[in-house]
Amino acid sequence: MLKCVVLLLSLALVLVAPAYAVTVNACLTDWGTTCPLRVAICPQGDFQLIREGCGGCCDYIWVLARDAAGSPVWGVPVNDYYLQACDPTQELCLCVNPIIADSITNEDGFTTISGTIAGGGCVGEMSPGIALAVGGNFIVDEPLCVDIHCEPITIVSPDLTADCQVSLSDLAIFGFSYLKDCGHPDYNECCDYNGDCIVDLSDFAYFAMHYQHMCIEEY
Repeated sequence: MLKCVVLLLSLALVLVAPAYAVTVNACLTDWGTTCPLRVAICPQGDFQLIREGCGGCCDYIWVLARDAAGSPVWGVPVNDYYLQACDPTQELCLCVNPIIADSITNEDGFTTISGTIAGGGCVGEMSPGIALAVGGNFIVDEPLCVDIHCEPITIVSPDLTADCQVSLSDLAIFGFSYLKDCGHPDYNECCDYNGDCIVDLSDFAYFAMHYQHMCIEEY
């Protein structure tokens, strides 16, 4: 199934590929996380920091950019990254420049991403996770360089309909799961923003803070 996902995600990147030539090789480049991240996002890019995604202060996504010869790629711009759900049934709506790296890649081709994600939608804990693109190409696994490299990142958002805005339609979905815990059939992990296994008043407070937020620009 991931081979089909490679094609779908590649088509999605046609509109977001950089206008300059980037020497990053999608097969030799690697990425990962310091822990299985769980991040709450908002279209306005003002929700949870990636660095807080495991309950602490200092976690991140790391990227090691390589060219076709396996050499480090220095100077990849901070806004040259894109992400998407590995499971095509789980949708993300992403704003322009949804993630910004903490710096350009250094002489070792290394950088980290620890800020916010500007977008909406949900990628559940039991899903294959998230794919990352650098320079317009999603990173794939060696040795065949066909299957997309997915990392176990869970994403939740008050934009439950993944249309890049938090509106009444999202509130209706949230209301259906309100006061349900993770043992209830109507519990929706996408509404559980603090990850405490129940959708309650604290989650509603998060929802209310981001109500009517939307992307300045979206892809």
